[in-house]
Amino acid sequence: MVTIEREINLPQKESIITPVREKLWEALNTSTVEKGYVPNRERQRLVFDRIDWANFRSEIAEASKGSGTGAGKQLRGKLFEMLIQADPEFGERTPLEKELLALAHNPDAFNLGKELGYHRNPDMAFLIVEKEDGVVIEGVGESKLGLLNERSFQQLSETGFARGVKALAEVVNTLPDPASHGLVEVARARATLAPDKQLLTISPNFTQLLVVPANRNIEWSSTLINRREFSAEGRQEFYELLNDTRHLRTAKAAFSTVEVGAMANVVAHN
Repeated sequence: MVTIEREINLPQKESIITPVREKLWEALNTSTVEKGYVPNRERQRLVFDRIDWANFRSEIAEASKGSGTGAGKQLRGKLFEMLIQADPEFGERTPLEKELLALAHNPDAFNLGKELGYHRNPDMAFLIVEKEDGVVIEGVGESKLGLLNERSFQQLSETGFARGVKALAEVVNTLPDPASHGLVEVARARATLAPDKQLLTISPNFTQLLVVPANRNIEWSSTLINRREFSAEGRQEFYELLNDTRHLRTAKAAFSTVEVGAMANVVAHN
């Protein structure tokens, strides 16, 4: 196990080493993790190296407000999402991906609330492939720190994220002037296409990536679900969805539930 003292003494750029990073790394090293779970410190360090620590506090500020159980859950969820976004195992988000996600989350900020409506949207990313004749949406990514509930089922079913992605593509493809809505990356990508070409298409093999904490046993879908929220029939339907590898892939994050909680506690008190 690498101690915090050794981590601090490594010759790294001042922009990477910050007080908040040091405290979070120490929380990782001193937390008592789940039974049977062995942290991958090398992978976790790679994630830390990719976090924008200069803007870390401003990104997580909204989730840090408030008090009580609900506020703590929101903070842990936001922190988990940020850690996944920085994980090299899940790729690196392009400016266009980030802009599409921002549009999906807050269409009003782009004056498109009426046109786009409000759908269930992924909190992690749109997984896209930019080609010469347009952009293909291959899938979406979603992070879930806690056990999956009824809301999770609705998000991952055909009436959830998939429907929201379809609506997003339809609106973006019909915008006469994306730049006037602040969609500069959409405008850039559109400018490279012939006038008769649509910018966004959805892959026929559209999939969803579900990322859960590192201590979860993804081989057993029954352990991922909050069984109390479902009838026997409902649980079986959810199991079938989670095991449908054509449309859903489950992967582990670099951090466990306890580790995220330990780091969130540091953020909440600093």
